[in-house]
Amino acid sequence: MNSGYGIGISLILGIWAYVGVIANLAATLRWTDPILNGLVVGAIVGNIPLGLAIGGTLELMSLGMTVTYGGASMPEYSMGAIIGTAFAALSKLPQGEAMATGIAIAVPVALLMTQLDVLVRSVNTVFMHGADRAVEKQDDAALTRWHLFAQLTWGLARAIPVFLAVWLGSGPIQTLIKNIPAWLNRGLGTMGHILPALGFGILLTFLPIERWWSFFVLGFVMFAYLNVPLVGIALAALAVAIIYFSLKPVEAGEQQAEEAVAAKGGGITSPVTHGDLVKAMWRHNLTLQLSWNYERMMGLGYAWSIAPILKKVYPKKDEYFAALKRHMVFYNTNPAVGGPTIFGADCALEEVRQPEVGDSLKVSLMGPCAAIGDTVMGVLLNPLFGVFAASLALRGSVWGAGLIVILGLIWLFVRIPGFWVGYKQGLGLVRQVSSGAITRVIEIASTAALFIMGGFIPSILAKVATPLAIIKKVVDAGGKEVVETITIQSILDKILPYMLPLAVTFTVYWLLKKKHWTTVQVLLLLVAAGIILGAFKIL
Repeated sequence: MNSGYGIGISLILGIWAYVGVIANLAATLRWTDPILNGLVVGAIVGNIPLGLAIGGTLELMSLGMTVTYGGASMPEYSMGAIIGTAFAALSKLPQGEAMATGIAIAVPVALLMTQLDVLVRSVNTVFMHGADRAVEKQDDAALTRWHLFAQLTWGLARAIPVFLAVWLGSGPIQTLIKNIPAWLNRGLGTMGHILPALGFGILLTFLPIERWWSFFVLGFVMFAYLNVPLVGIALAALAVAIIYFSLKPVEAGEQQAEEAVAAKGGGITSPVTHGDLVKAMWRHNLTLQLSWNYERMMGLGYAWSIAPILKKVYPKKDEYFAALKRHMVFYNTNPAVGGPTIFGADCALEEVRQPEVGDSLKVSLMGPCAAIGDTVMGVLLNPLFGVFAASLALRGSVWGAGLIVILGLIWLFVRIPGFWVGYKQGLGLVRQVSSGAITRVIEIASTAALFIMGGFIPSILAKVATPLAIIKKVVDAGGKEVVETITIQSILDKILPYMLPLAVTFTVYWLLKKKHWTTVQVLLLLVAAGIILGAFKIL
């Protein structure tokens, strides 16, 4: 088992690993599914039934992990299927024994690749900040390069390990897994958990939290104390904001400002063509996640996607790059269900020069759409298809992989009508708003966004917690001395649930807003703090 394949097969499997992760990341084509990987590798190494059996088994193990909620890293069963199938076929054992051998290799490989996934999501912040510099220098071509080249980290982080593992043999992989320091694993994991706080801190600097902090508190209370899901929080946020602003009297000065804004948004000839909209839609549908990173997640991909619209709406160079910068903030939602609708509405609002409404709606809808989309994908359809596909694969039928391919095409093409629905609704929003009410819409959207952020921040940063505990000896009711363990986290939760996620996020906000730290300075602080606190088991 220690000898590997020739360089040709090793290179082919490495390329497939690269293509698979990019196809799944860019278009949700499900090419990283264990069954499909088992079929492809089985065909390449000459044992399709074995590949389907290993892929089907790993598929059943991965049910419930088919969507990375909030950008969480999951075991890479896809890479496990590639390497496990390759070495199982190389073993020349009977089918049952070969399958057991493949699974024994695939599971630790999947766990190891989780750490590489964390590393990639962290390293991609380099591309994010490169894009920031490109916008400051007003270099559109450089912005494009920083976004599209970010795929290299995703692809190479899969292709290189697969190539080396298949070429060198299973021995080095098992040795590597055993010798990774536990403290480094913990440190990288903690770093991954706290880095989204930077994105949230940046986003809060763009929202009127100092004025409408009470809405943030309401959202937090609903999530932390009442266990209301994000969709429920979103509905409550919209209702409360509408009720509040319908009761709030309009001041004379505010009325004049609203009428000016309404006039600006109506009666203009749009410079945006149907071709511009199609270009923006396909950019969003096929590249949104290529530069995904822990700091601002889909922020760079979103900005690059909407750039064709901004370029037409803001022909002056300074205005165009200012609009780009406005969109390069934290953004994360489901890329297939809900996300295209948000993007379509935002394109429509930018087209009629209502960026404040678009920005606020984007923030307020990304959480609920993520909750709906992730539920539809990760809880309903993906597991349903996965169970049927696994049952077929375990019987040796290639239709198991066929079902996975069909599911991937569904997630790709459902984005197209989703975009146009959002676009039409976005235009309708502006057309339906009467004179003297647009500022109210902006305020409703902004406060609703803060309301939802109150639940969104603790949901994403829920793993920012301390494992520290106090151990003391006490005398029980029977007079016997026993050891009692009290966790620090339980004490903090009694004082304020999710205290640590809030503390980290608002520390970042304070450093950015009040102390005027750069995002790079805050990023380096969080990276160092994450690794150190994780290594010493403080977080």
